[in-house]
Amino acid sequence: MEKTKYQRKDVMRRIQYRRLLASEIFYDGDEREHLPLLEKMTAEGLLRKEPAIREEKGALQCVRCGSGKNFLGTVSKCGKCGGKCFYCRACLVMGRPSSCGFLYSSASVPVQQPGPEAGALGWNGKLSAGQRQAAEKLVNCFQSGKNREFLLWAVCGAGKTEMLFPLISEALTKGKAVMLCTPRRDVVQELEPRLKQAFPKAETAGFYGGKPPENRFCYADIAVATTHQLLRFYKAYTLIIIDEVDAFPYTMDKKLQYAADQAAADKSMTVYVTATPSRMQQRLAASGSLESAVVSRRFHGGDLPVPRLVWAGNWKKQIKNNRLPRALRMFLKEADGRPVLLFVPAVSWLKPVQEVLGKWKGKLRTATVHSQEEERSERVKMFREGCFDVLITTTILERGVTIENVQAAVLGAEDAVFTETALIQIAGRAGRSSRYPTGMVSFFHYGPTREMKRSVRTIVQLNRRKS
Repeated sequence: MEKTKYQRKDVMRRIQYRRLLASEIFYDGDEREHLPLLEKMTAEGLLRKEPAIREEKGALQCVRCGSGKNFLGTVSKCGKCGGKCFYCRACLVMGRPSSCGFLYSSASVPVQQPGPEAGALGWNGKLSAGQRQAAEKLVNCFQSGKNREFLLWAVCGAGKTEMLFPLISEALTKGKAVMLCTPRRDVVQELEPRLKQAFPKAETAGFYGGKPPENRFCYADIAVATTHQLLRFYKAYTLIIIDEVDAFPYTMDKKLQYAADQAAADKSMTVYVTATPSRMQQRLAASGSLESAVVSRRFHGGDLPVPRLVWAGNWKKQIKNNRLPRALRMFLKEADGRPVLLFVPAVSWLKPVQEVLGKWKGKLRTATVHSQEEERSERVKMFREGCFDVLITTTILERGVTIENVQAAVLGAEDAVFTETALIQIAGRAGRSSRYPTGMVSFFHYGPTREMKRSVRTIVQLNRRKS
């Protein structure tokens, strides 16, 4: 097989906006053969070179993800240096950073930047008054350059993506590439085509695990990525938008928050987008410490559906005895052929609930999805197209999915996995379409919880608020 010959321009195109290991830069060649090129480019001032693992305040730390000694492994005889070597387990899946290895980043301006036409908006829709006010506030904040952080608090179905279009357009018009990241691959796959359609003259690309290397390091005016992919970007973006900032795993994983900081340019704006901000974010916004905009109405002007808290008895025992709780049967009859999204607390309940549904009504078309389901995207697509009557799911579909005229239900809402945030997001699946602005939402339980009551109270308060 013919060996790949690299030139400086090849390296600069691949490394722009990023900080990479040599094995990532030369993914289609032998990195050891090409290390001299990296050394020459570093000496010429084209690249920055820094240890992949270094000592920080007396302790070893992974430079790429910020993880400390608790996440570092050791090998007694490294395959590269031959000696004892540390490596980072926390971001190993992105490529192995070791104490004998280095990370490389560009020391010059990017080779590629958005052209003057990239910001041309191809979306012909019209923002509501509330959306327009939020969009103008975002653009003004970006233009001022004063605020590094901004909270966009918009209820489920408010049209958050459309509200971001003027901001993205402003950044692109000024020649600044944009990063929009989200915790889940499903959402990246949904957002990428929408942004391509909205900005037809911009280069838009999605980045998530499993993509082939040739598509993993390409340039994009608008990068749409999972939060994990942020680990590869460095001092790159003047505008970073983090969608669903309250969602797992971003809120629970410090390395992803570290990655967002590392990906931001020295002077940048980070926008946190969510329908369910943390109580700390709400306090900071209320005090004025965090610049914010609140949109409490859906784009079609309708209210958020207020969930019904419905006693289901000992539903686990009933399911094990092949009986569907009466309350759930009544809900499905009331749905009257409309699609139903049914949430359960754990993967272990998916098949038992599906089997009981089949025994209750044999003609009912059902399917299940969870985070490890390889056909998850395809099944959601089929559900959207009307191939299933009921889609039984874990909280993986609590956000980032829109199904027209869907009715939402939770079986086992008393489970700890159904937090106030999760329940509000689930309620937000219903009534999202202007054609079907209302929908049923029921939380079936074996004892109401504080989280259920809080979720209902928050939704009622948002419905009363004027955007």
